[in-house]
Amino acid sequence: MHERIRQLRKHLGLTLDQFGERIGLKKSVLSRMENGYSSPQEQTLRLICREFNVSYPWLKEGVGPMFPPQDPDDAVNRLMLGQDEFPKHVLRALAAMPPEGWDALRQLLPQLLSAWQQTDGKE
Repeated sequence: MHERIRQLRKHLGLTLDQFGERIGLKKSVLSRMENGYSSPQEQTLRLICREFNVSYPWLKEGVGPMFPPQDPDDAVNRLMLGQDEFPKHVLRALAAMPPEGWDALRQLLPQLLSAWQQTDGKE
């Protein structure tokens, strides 16, 4: 498990200090975990999974992918927390768009942007 903690931290591009700050552990404690001198408590494993959206089976046993499959609605809701529903609907539609839809959007987008600029970006 200690190898996976190091692998996750490096994958995220975080130092020991940065990783530890996010989960409330000191650099020295994380270093001991990564080097196999100590084992994380269950609550620490759960916190790592929650904070970094890591798959618990992967972290604990090395089973499956590092990150669980993402539900586009969850990501949209996190990004748009507190916003009205319209932007959420737009982002959900974009996330579900098939490849051929992107070609149509590329053709339509310049017209939309031009119209928006003519109104000075006001609704």
